[in-house]
Amino acid sequence: MDLMKAKVRRDARLGFSFTAETNVAKALSVLTNALNEPVELARACFICGSPLDSERYTICQECEAGNDSYDIYVMKFAKLMETF
Repeated sequence: MDLMKAKVRRDARLGFSFTAETNVAKALSVLTNALNEPVELARACFICGSPLDSERYTICQECEAGNDSYDIYVMKFAKLMETF
């Protein structure tokens, strides 16, 4: 219930997810208290899923260097939009 108050979205198919409306600080606090351990958000490359070190990027350097990175990015984004 506390996650719902923090505006964490519940999708029957995808599970819980944060949206632009989510109070991230409150949601992380709720999860930290429920699990009795610190919870952090991890950022991953949109294309390959590898961890990202910087908050400024959406894709990793390896994927960015690929010749077809833009096409893959667009295809993955279009597929993601089909789920909404």
